[in-house]
Amino acid sequence: MEEEKKSGTAALRREMEAMRLAYEEKIRALEEKIPQPISPKNADEAFLEKQKAWLNEYVEIRLFRDNEKYKDDVYVAINGKNCVIRRGVWTRIRRKFALLLDQSEIQDLRTAELMEKEATRFANESERHMV
Repeated sequence: MEEEKKSGTAALRREMEAMRLAYEEKIRALEEKIPQPISPKNADEAFLEKQKAWLNEYVEIRLFRDNEKYKDDVYVAINGKNCVIRRGVWTRIRRKFALLLDQSEIQDLRTAELMEKEATRFANESERHMV
């Protein structure tokens, strides 16, 4: 009788161990299907790599040329990297240089607007004070 209990208990233990192993295998399979969260550091690095690649893509631009003020080539430099752009000719340059030229043009426009505004203000104040 006791032999039967021992053999029954051993069989039950073997069956339970097999069930536990199968259960753990199913859990492992499910965990592999769950996408791992991207750590903030990896996400930032991936974002920066995409931005660097985008900024280093080539774009074509053509700078205005006349025979007076806008006749010389334009030298552009960013963080030790530079290029010279010929005026009046379609030129392939990296996007970061083209963006810098756009920002420079926007700044020139804002400066001109501010100068006009201040000149108008000065004229109005001079007139008001009868100078």
